[in-house]
Amino acid sequence: MKSAVNLILLCTNQKCFKAILLILCLLTCSVSRAEIVKGHVVDDETGDPLQGVRVEVTESIPDFFTTTTTVSTDSTGVYHCKISAGTQVTLTFKFFGYKETKLKRMGIGGSDTITLSDVRLKMSAELMKEVEVNARIKRFYMRGDTVVFNPQAFDVEDGDRLIELVKKLPNVSVADGKLLWNGEPLKLMMNGKDALSEGMLQEQLPVNAVANVKAYDRTSELQDRTGVADGQEEHVLDVSIKPSFMDKFLTEAKARAFTGPEYAAEAKATKLSDSDPIMLYGRVSDEPSSTSVATMGAWASNSQLLPTRQQVGAAAYRHAWRPAYEVKRDSRVDLTVGANHRDFRNKGWEDRRVFLPGTTPTRTLGSNTTLNHDLQIPINFVSALNLGPRNTLDIFASVQYYRKRKDTDNRRETTEGEELPVQINTADFHSTNEQKGARTDVNANFTHYISGGSLHAGMAVSYENARDEGFSRGEYRYLREGMTTVDRQHFTAPRHNLGASVNLGVNKSFGKHLMTYAGWNVNYAHNLRDEERSRNDVPDIENSLHRHDRNWVNTFRLNANYTPGRFTLTPSLVLAHRHEQTAYRRAALDTVARRNLLLVTPALEVSYKFNSQSRLKASVNYSPSPANIIDCIGYTDDTNPLYIREGNPDLTTAHTLRVGMLYTLMLLRHTQSLSVGAEYRKNYDPIGTVMHYDSRTGVYRVRQQNVRGGDTWSGRVTYTRELTQDLQLSNTTFGMYGRTFGILTLVDDAAGLTYNQQSSGRVEERHGLEYSHGPWQANLTNRLTWNHYAYSDEAQLTRNLYDYNVDFLGSYRLKDWKFTLCPVFMLYRGYASSRMNKGQFRLNAKVSYQFLKKRAELLLEGNDLLNHARGYMSSTTATSHTESGREFYHHYASLTFTYRFDPKGDK
Repeated sequence: MKSAVNLILLCTNQKCFKAILLILCLLTCSVSRAEIVKGHVVDDETGDPLQGVRVEVTESIPDFFTTTTTVSTDSTGVYHCKISAGTQVTLTFKFFGYKETKLKRMGIGGSDTITLSDVRLKMSAELMKEVEVNARIKRFYMRGDTVVFNPQAFDVEDGDRLIELVKKLPNVSVADGKLLWNGEPLKLMMNGKDALSEGMLQEQLPVNAVANVKAYDRTSELQDRTGVADGQEEHVLDVSIKPSFMDKFLTEAKARAFTGPEYAAEAKATKLSDSDPIMLYGRVSDEPSSTSVATMGAWASNSQLLPTRQQVGAAAYRHAWRPAYEVKRDSRVDLTVGANHRDFRNKGWEDRRVFLPGTTPTRTLGSNTTLNHDLQIPINFVSALNLGPRNTLDIFASVQYYRKRKDTDNRRETTEGEELPVQINTADFHSTNEQKGARTDVNANFTHYISGGSLHAGMAVSYENARDEGFSRGEYRYLREGMTTVDRQHFTAPRHNLGASVNLGVNKSFGKHLMTYAGWNVNYAHNLRDEERSRNDVPDIENSLHRHDRNWVNTFRLNANYTPGRFTLTPSLVLAHRHEQTAYRRAALDTVARRNLLLVTPALEVSYKFNSQSRLKASVNYSPSPANIIDCIGYTDDTNPLYIREGNPDLTTAHTLRVGMLYTLMLLRHTQSLSVGAEYRKNYDPIGTVMHYDSRTGVYRVRQQNVRGGDTWSGRVTYTRELTQDLQLSNTTFGMYGRTFGILTLVDDAAGLTYNQQSSGRVEERHGLEYSHGPWQANLTNRLTWNHYAYSDEAQLTRNLYDYNVDFLGSYRLKDWKFTLCPVFMLYRGYASSRMNKGQFRLNAKVSYQFLKKRAELLLEGNDLLNHARGYMSSTTATSHTESGREFYHHYASLTFTYRFDPKGDK
């Protein structure tokens, strides 16, 4: 009895009671079967799997016991763990640079494996800041396959626009106004969506509005829907805008005055929005830079360094919306209207040597002045519509009126001999040519997504109605014959061009790794040109022509994309049957030319992804280049009496074999990037120009002809590295060796053909150092280029051309003032023209002052203060060597006032 009482008293003790229950629970759990739970951890933004995520599995019964075990995700982001029945479970996911995430559930018990929904981890900006030492910010870091750039780590300042940041990004370059990633086309996007205007976004978006910039390969909607790679990736530079800057206008007004009569004034306004962006632009100017186009899809400045009188305006609006059902892209409608008028002048010189067999070349010296007038009025409509969860429709329509006029004054003289040149002929030539007309384009593409693939249908129609008209007057002196002629010509040429095409295609996946495509396209073109000419007020029957083209092209395409693991193989085959018919009437020549061609274009691309930081890509393709059917007709065109053109009925299709390789690597340590590329090209039956020279008159007769093929080897290595916190290094090495063949100019009645082999080599070494510390910034770039040319013809001397450039850009900021100095040294050696074999020392300077809370800026700029700038160009082939130059606007001072109405968003 006493023992029973003691037991009751003992049980009333709370701790002991819990211990008993704990023992009972453990015994119960020991005889129950635990469940296996697995899941997938990915990056919230990119959806890429995260390897090495720490998963803490905490099991508990409230107020009794708690146990914790730890597992990690594998290379595919998958984790496995066991959970006891009847316990409360908390899964805690921890990964460096990401926010901690928790997931709770109950252990139920059973023998099946339970798969949980994906866990999406978000980046932690605060954590990334904590690991920065001494305010040092990494230039980029990897987030799965995405390279994320930190704008704060680059040497940009308040007031700088996005273009200043883009130019500093590793492996990103700008060529002809277009962005490139490792030399391949790069698309600029905003918040994961197509930018309203890539060019305008670069030039107007303030850097302080950018949260980050991501570089990645964007997959197609088909791949997103099916999960099977189709090889339709595009390189993307995605700019994330801070939310505080969204749905607000960026506006800018600018006025610029020069020491001469030149001027410029422009205004821009852009509303940053994911749903209703707006673009407004206007400009009047007469300065070295101009705007070549301003539309919703394309906006670009043209710094041709020629004073350009311009009036341009554009307005664009987009409405985008997200359908109620889940799709990758928004539906959107774009409308753009604009007008662009430009007047500018080109003035230049040319020194051209044409190689002759076994003797010194002929030499032609020329100067030219061209006045250009260009008017364009475009209206564009673009829509990308989701007609349902599985149907999309894309429509593009445009109407454009244009008018172009060109006035040219040209003087040339041809001589023979190097030491004691003998003048053969001279020419003074003036011409006026005008084009005016309108063009309409409409195309539509419909896509229906099916299980594991898609069906596609599209059509396009275009029509152009235009008229060309020209007048010319030339005075030609043939000194050996003691004869002078005056040649006056006039022509009118109405033309009508109609094009239409229909295409059908199907994408279909076979398994998880293979996507195939088969497509058929038929294209029809109907072009008509009637050209009536007169010469010295008499109808020129010999050169008046009637041309009526009808072309049908049937194209069948087969593609496949096979992705087993890290490998990706993309073979393709294009079969094109071209039926071309041309009714051609010129003087006594009245013929109908017909041609049927079967063109085969095979290609293969292979890539291997070592990890998220490195990739190797290789490609090979064999492509045909058919000759223009008109060049295959035996016509003669002597509208230029010194340069008579002829057709060649024996002309055939040329072919090119290309093999390329590209390896890219991004390393977080020392913020390094490496790009290694190589390419081999083999040309088969390339089309070259064969020239006949009349030594009495200095007249050339030229025609196209298939010549012996050559080949080219080239390679490029680009490396960037952070040496210290303040010093960045970049280096590019390029090498090329090639062989080309040309037929030397035939003199008088020479019958045999003489081939001249040109062996050419090129080595280019470019170094760059970028320094930034406090108010000081400096960039030093030096580039050495060596070109070597050797010939099989003994009369042509081996040439070595050297170009050396050193550019320095240094700046110092003192509160609201900024002082910039930019000296440039250029040295050229080995050129035929003495004016090119000179060094140049150019000096540019700038002083800017910001006020009104940095919204306003005054910029005083001195360009080429020493008046040493000259513009030269050189071109060397197996048959000729040409050196040329042009005048451009330099040696001036300008004062620019800029006022920006940037939103106040987060700094």
